[in-house]
Amino acid sequence: MPQQTPGPPSYRMDSDVGEQNARVGKIAIGVIVGMFLFGFASIPLYRWVCAQTDPGGSSWYIGEPDVYENVEVDDDRDIRVRFNTNVERQLPWEFGVDDNHVDIHVGAKEVVTFNATNVGSNAVTGKAVYDISPPEAAPHFKKLECFCFIEQTLDASQSLDMPLVFWFDPELPDHVENITLGYTFFNAESSRARAAVEDF
Repeated sequence: MPQQTPGPPSYRMDSDVGEQNARVGKIAIGVIVGMFLFGFASIPLYRWVCAQTDPGGSSWYIGEPDVYENVEVDDDRDIRVRFNTNVERQLPWEFGVDDNHVDIHVGAKEVVTFNATNVGSNAVTGKAVYDISPPEAAPHFKKLECFCFIEQTLDASQSLDMPLVFWFDPELPDHVENITLGYTFFNAESSRARAAVEDF
């Protein structure tokens, strides 16, 4: 019976495994770096998107109250508005809202009270931005009074009640019955410093 000659060592297989591991490692590093850069650029990116789309008025920039005149209230049409509150991690605040949602008539004014507390040891200034879902509701979101118009400065341990007086105009599309309004407070001082570095 003829003897079989052993083949060459499987160096190629080991090399393929090493190349594959190196490729996976590079992808993982790329993902981590990308996440870091996205987190660093999130605030400027948010401001840029707001400036481009301007959905019913970007609250990052100083806004002005809308005028509530000759607005017809549709008593036959109700919508539910839900509220979300968030705080950027660089802002040592607690931020909430008295009511998680309200049911209102289209065109009717509503008052909702938000509240913030500085749990840090120094005075700090915050700035609120908002977003609305679904997006088609944004142009119809009207505000008589909003804490998002100006920056808010709280001393250490200070609390503040902040009213939002708003309505949705009657041109709101008929299929929109549920709206989510989210407010996020950012550290205005660190945001300005970051913007100055980027502009430089």
